[in-house]
Amino acid sequence: MLSRKIHSTCYYEKYDEVFHSRQSHIVVVHNGQLRVQTGDCTLDVVAGCGVYLSQGDYLLEYTPVDGQYTASVIEFDNELVSQFLQKYSDLLMSLPKVENVQSGLFPFTFNLLIEQTLSGMKTLEEQSYPDTIMRLKYEEMLILLLHGEQGENLYALLSQLTNKTSDRLRRFMELHYLKEWKLTDYAQEFGASLTTFKELFNEHYGVSPRAWISERRLLHAHKLLLTSKMSIVDVAMEAGFSSQSYFTQSYRRRFGTTPSRVRSGDEQVTIAK
Repeated sequence: MLSRKIHSTCYYEKYDEVFHSRQSHIVVVHNGQLRVQTGDCTLDVVAGCGVYLSQGDYLLEYTPVDGQYTASVIEFDNELVSQFLQKYSDLLMSLPKVENVQSGLFPFTFNLLIEQTLSGMKTLEEQSYPDTIMRLKYEEMLILLLHGEQGENLYALLSQLTNKTSDRLRRFMELHYLKEWKLTDYAQEFGASLTTFKELFNEHYGVSPRAWISERRLLHAHKLLLTSKMSIVDVAMEAGFSSQSYFTQSYRRRFGTTPSRVRSGDEQVTIAK
Protein backbone atom coordinates (compact mmCIF):
# COMPACT_ATOMS: atom_id res chain seq x y z
CA MET A 1 0.00 0.00 0.00
CA LEU A 2 1.19 3.50 -0.84
CA SER A 3 2.18 5.48 2.22
CA ARG A 4 0.49 8.88 1.96
CA LYS A 5 2.59 11.52 3.64
CA ILE A 6 1.76 15.08 2.66
CA HIS A 7 1.60 17.78 5.26
CA SER A 8 1.95 21.52 5.81
CA THR A 9 4.40 23.31 8.09
CA CYS A 10 3.91 26.72 9.64
CA TYR A 11 6.21 28.83 11.84
CA TYR A 12 5.72 32.33 13.21
CA GLU A 13 9.24 32.75 14.54
CA LYS A 14 12.62 31.83 13.15
CA TYR A 15 13.36 28.18 13.83
CA ASP A 16 16.05 25.71 12.90
CA GLU A 17 16.40 21.93 13.16
CA VAL A 18 18.62 19.05 12.13
CA PHE A 19 16.53 17.04 9.72
CA HIS A 20 17.40 13.36 9.25
CA SER A 21 15.47 11.76 6.43
CA ARG A 22 15.36 8.09 5.46
CA GLN A 23 13.24 8.97 2.42
CA SER A 24 13.25 11.67 -0.25
CA HIS A 25 11.18 14.83 0.25
CA ILE A 26 9.88 17.73 -1.78
CA VAL A 27 9.35 21.02 0.06
CA VAL A 28 7.40 23.84 -1.58
CA VAL A 29 7.68 27.20 0.23
CA HIS A 30 4.55 29.37 0.14
CA ASN A 31 5.57 32.12 2.59
CA GLY A 32 8.92 32.99 4.12
CA GLN A 33 12.28 31.42 3.39
CA LEU A 34 13.86 28.01 3.92
CA ARG A 35 17.64 27.68 4.17
CA VAL A 36 18.99 24.18 3.58
CA GLN A 37 22.56 23.39 4.59
CA THR A 38 24.55 20.25 3.92
CA GLY A 39 28.22 19.57 4.44
CA ASP A 40 29.17 21.26 1.18
CA CYS A 41 26.21 23.41 0.16
CA THR A 42 23.86 26.15 1.37
CA LEU A 43 20.64 26.74 -0.53
CA ASP A 44 18.02 29.42 0.11
CA VAL A 45 14.49 28.54 -1.01
CA VAL A 46 12.16 31.53 -1.16
CA ALA A 47 8.39 31.73 -1.51
CA GLY A 48 7.23 30.39 -4.87
CA CYS A 49 10.10 27.92 -5.09
CA GLY A 50 10.77 24.40 -3.89
CA VAL A 51 13.50 21.88 -3.30
CA TYR A 52 13.89 18.13 -3.65
CA LEU A 53 15.83 16.61 -0.75
CA SER A 54 17.48 13.23 -1.17
CA GLN A 55 17.61 11.02 1.90
CA GLY A 56 20.26 12.27 4.30
CA ASP A 57 20.98 14.84 7.00
CA TYR A 58 20.27 18.55 6.65
CA LEU A 59 20.26 21.68 8.77
CA LEU A 60 17.00 23.48 8.03
CA GLU A 61 16.39 27.11 8.96
CA TYR A 62 12.84 28.44 8.70
CA THR A 63 12.55 32.24 8.43
CA PRO A 64 9.10 33.88 8.49
CA VAL A 65 8.43 36.85 6.24
CA ASP A 66 5.68 39.24 7.34
CA GLY A 67 5.26 37.07 10.40
CA GLN A 68 4.76 33.68 8.79
CA TYR A 69 6.57 30.73 7.20
CA THR A 70 4.38 28.13 5.45
CA ALA A 71 5.33 25.23 3.22
CA SER A 72 4.00 21.96 1.83
CA VAL A 73 6.07 18.83 2.40
CA ILE A 74 5.71 15.64 0.35
CA GLU A 75 7.51 12.45 1.37
CA PHE A 76 8.52 10.18 -1.50
CA ASP A 77 9.02 6.58 -0.48
CA ASN A 78 12.28 5.25 -1.98
CA GLU A 79 10.47 2.18 -3.27
CA LEU A 80 8.06 4.41 -5.19
CA VAL A 81 10.94 6.37 -6.72
CA SER A 82 12.70 3.16 -7.76
CA GLN A 83 9.53 1.80 -9.36
CA PHE A 84 8.98 5.13 -11.08
CA LEU A 85 12.41 4.97 -12.72
CA GLN A 86 11.68 1.49 -14.03
CA LYS A 87 8.16 2.29 -15.20
CA TYR A 88 9.15 5.40 -17.14
CA SER A 89 12.62 4.34 -18.28
CA ASP A 90 11.78 4.92 -21.95
CA LEU A 91 10.53 8.44 -21.24
CA LEU A 92 13.55 9.30 -19.10
CA MET A 93 16.06 8.17 -21.70
CA SER A 94 15.52 11.48 -23.53
CA LEU A 95 16.98 13.46 -20.62
CA PRO A 96 20.64 14.56 -20.81
CA LYS A 97 23.02 12.54 -18.65
CA VAL A 98 24.67 14.18 -15.64
CA GLU A 99 27.49 12.16 -14.12
CA ASN A 100 27.91 13.81 -10.72
CA VAL A 101 25.38 15.68 -8.61
CA GLN A 102 26.60 17.19 -5.38
CA SER A 103 24.73 17.97 -2.16
CA GLY A 104 21.64 15.82 -2.86
CA LEU A 105 19.52 18.93 -3.51
CA PHE A 106 17.44 19.96 -6.52
CA PRO A 107 15.89 23.45 -6.41
CA PHE A 108 12.97 24.35 -8.68
CA THR A 109 10.47 27.12 -9.32
CA PHE A 110 6.85 26.55 -8.40
CA ASN A 111 4.61 26.89 -11.48
CA LEU A 112 0.94 26.44 -12.33
CA LEU A 113 1.23 22.77 -13.34
CA ILE A 114 3.10 21.84 -10.17
CA GLU A 115 0.60 23.87 -8.13
CA GLN A 116 -2.31 21.98 -9.69
CA THR A 117 -0.66 18.63 -9.04
CA LEU A 118 0.09 19.54 -5.43
CA SER A 119 -3.49 20.69 -4.93
CA GLY A 120 -4.73 17.38 -6.31
CA MET A 121 -2.44 15.44 -3.99
CA LYS A 122 -3.72 17.34 -0.96
CA THR A 123 -7.32 16.71 -1.97
CA LEU A 124 -6.70 12.98 -2.46
CA GLU A 125 -4.92 12.83 0.88
CA GLU A 126 -8.17 13.86 2.53
CA GLN A 127 -10.30 11.35 0.62
CA SER A 128 -10.51 7.57 0.52
CA TYR A 129 -9.58 7.08 -3.12
CA PRO A 130 -7.51 4.03 -4.15
CA ASP A 131 -3.76 4.33 -3.66
CA THR A 132 -3.30 3.90 -7.40
CA ILE A 133 -4.74 7.35 -8.02
CA MET A 134 -2.44 8.95 -5.46
CA ARG A 135 0.53 7.10 -6.96
CA LEU A 136 -0.27 8.66 -10.33
CA LYS A 137 -0.13 12.11 -8.70
CA TYR A 138 3.27 11.33 -7.21
CA GLU A 139 4.46 10.22 -10.64
CA GLU A 140 2.96 13.32 -12.26
CA MET A 141 4.88 15.55 -9.84
CA LEU A 142 8.18 13.84 -10.64
CA ILE A 143 7.58 13.96 -14.40
CA LEU A 144 6.85 17.68 -14.27
CA LEU A 145 10.06 18.35 -12.33
CA LEU A 146 12.16 16.07 -14.55
CA HIS A 147 10.99 17.84 -17.68
CA GLY A 148 11.36 21.28 -16.19
CA GLU A 149 14.45 23.47 -16.03
CA GLN A 150 17.61 21.43 -15.32
CA GLY A 151 15.51 18.33 -14.76
CA GLU A 152 18.49 16.21 -15.71
CA ASN A 153 20.01 17.05 -12.32
CA LEU A 154 16.97 15.59 -10.56
CA TYR A 155 17.20 12.52 -12.78
CA ALA A 156 20.78 12.01 -11.62
CA LEU A 157 19.66 12.23 -7.99
CA LEU A 158 16.83 9.79 -8.51
CA SER A 159 19.09 7.41 -10.38
CA GLN A 160 21.29 7.07 -7.32
CA LEU A 161 18.55 4.79 -5.96
CA THR A 162 18.84 2.29 -8.81
CA ASN A 163 21.78 0.51 -7.20
CA LYS A 164 19.20 -0.77 -4.71
CA THR A 165 16.90 -2.05 -7.43
CA SER A 166 18.80 -5.31 -7.89
CA ASP A 167 18.42 -6.12 -4.20
CA ARG A 168 14.72 -5.38 -4.43
CA LEU A 169 14.41 -7.63 -7.49
CA ARG A 170 16.15 -10.48 -5.70
CA ARG A 171 13.86 -10.19 -2.67
CA PHE A 172 10.82 -9.92 -4.93
CA MET A 173 11.65 -13.05 -6.92
CA GLU A 174 12.56 -15.13 -3.88
CA LEU A 175 9.14 -14.28 -2.48
CA HIS A 176 7.09 -14.83 -5.63
CA TYR A 177 8.79 -17.37 -7.93
CA LEU A 178 6.22 -20.05 -7.08
CA LYS A 179 3.27 -17.83 -8.03
CA GLU A 180 1.19 -18.90 -11.02
CA TRP A 181 1.83 -15.62 -12.83
CA LYS A 182 2.59 -14.71 -16.39
CA LEU A 183 5.71 -12.61 -16.99
CA THR A 184 3.48 -9.58 -17.48
CA ASP A 185 2.10 -10.20 -13.98
CA TYR A 186 5.61 -10.37 -12.52
CA ALA A 187 6.54 -7.12 -14.25
CA GLN A 188 3.35 -5.37 -13.13
CA GLU A 189 3.70 -6.48 -9.52
CA PHE A 190 7.33 -5.38 -9.52
CA GLY A 191 6.30 -1.99 -10.90
CA ALA A 192 8.03 -2.08 -14.29
CA SER A 193 7.14 -2.51 -17.94
CA LEU A 194 7.69 -6.00 -19.34
CA THR A 195 10.63 -4.81 -21.43
CA THR A 196 12.29 -3.08 -18.49
CA PHE A 197 11.65 -6.08 -16.22
CA LYS A 198 13.34 -8.44 -18.70
CA GLU A 199 16.31 -6.12 -19.15
CA LEU A 200 16.78 -5.64 -15.41
CA PHE A 201 16.43 -9.36 -14.81
CA ASN A 202 19.04 -10.24 -17.42
CA GLU A 203 21.38 -7.58 -16.03
CA HIS A 204 21.07 -8.95 -12.48
CA TYR A 205 20.80 -12.71 -13.07
CA GLY A 206 22.38 -13.14 -16.52
CA VAL A 207 19.43 -15.25 -17.73
CA SER A 208 15.84 -14.67 -18.78
CA PRO A 209 13.07 -14.59 -16.16
CA ARG A 210 11.55 -17.79 -17.56
CA ALA A 211 14.82 -19.69 -17.31
CA TRP A 212 15.48 -18.49 -13.75
CA ILE A 213 11.94 -19.25 -12.55
CA SER A 214 12.06 -22.74 -14.10
CA GLU A 215 15.40 -23.47 -12.44
CA ARG A 216 14.26 -22.28 -9.04
CA ARG A 217 11.06 -24.31 -9.25
CA LEU A 218 12.98 -27.44 -10.24
CA LEU A 219 15.39 -26.99 -7.35
CA HIS A 220 12.47 -26.47 -4.99
CA ALA A 221 10.78 -29.60 -6.33
CA HIS A 222 13.99 -31.59 -6.01
CA LYS A 223 14.25 -30.59 -2.36
CA LEU A 224 10.65 -31.66 -1.76
CA LEU A 225 11.31 -35.05 -3.36
CA LEU A 226 14.16 -35.66 -0.95
CA THR A 227 12.76 -34.17 2.24
CA SER A 228 8.98 -34.64 2.13
CA LYS A 229 6.49 -37.47 1.78
CA MET A 230 4.37 -35.57 -0.74
CA SER A 231 3.28 -37.46 -3.83
CA ILE A 232 5.03 -36.57 -7.06
CA VAL A 233 1.91 -34.92 -8.42
CA ASP A 234 1.65 -32.82 -5.25
CA VAL A 235 5.33 -31.90 -5.52
CA ALA A 236 4.70 -30.77 -9.09
CA MET A 237 1.76 -28.60 -8.05
CA GLU A 238 3.58 -27.21 -5.02
CA ALA A 239 6.54 -26.23 -7.19
CA GLY A 240 4.37 -24.35 -9.66
CA PHE A 241 4.19 -26.85 -12.54
CA SER A 242 0.91 -27.12 -14.44
CA SER A 243 0.95 -30.92 -14.56
CA GLN A 244 2.93 -33.95 -13.41
CA SER A 245 3.91 -34.83 -16.99
CA TYR A 246 5.32 -31.35 -17.63
CA PHE A 247 7.19 -31.51 -14.34
CA THR A 248 8.65 -34.93 -15.22
CA GLN A 249 9.78 -33.69 -18.64
CA SER A 250 11.40 -30.57 -17.17
CA TYR A 251 13.02 -32.57 -14.38
CA ARG A 252 14.47 -35.11 -16.83
CA ARG A 253 15.95 -32.32 -18.99
CA ARG A 254 17.54 -30.70 -15.96
CA PHE A 255 18.79 -33.75 -14.03
CA GLY A 256 18.92 -36.55 -16.59
CA THR A 257 16.53 -38.80 -14.68
CA THR A 258 12.93 -38.89 -13.47
CA PRO A 259 11.42 -37.70 -10.20
CA SER A 260 10.20 -41.23 -9.41
CA ARG A 261 13.68 -42.75 -9.69
CA VAL A 262 15.12 -40.06 -7.42
CA ARG A 263 12.28 -40.49 -4.95
CA SER A 264 12.81 -44.29 -4.84
CA GLY A 265 16.54 -43.88 -4.32
CA ASP A 266 17.42 -45.71 -7.54
CA GLU A 267 19.37 -42.68 -8.76
CA GLN A 268 21.05 -39.66 -7.22
CA VAL A 269 21.68 -36.34 -8.94
CA THR A 270 24.28 -33.69 -8.44
CA ILE A 271 23.04 -30.12 -8.27
CA ALA A 272 25.25 -27.92 -10.38
CA LYS A 273 24.04 -24.39 -10.98
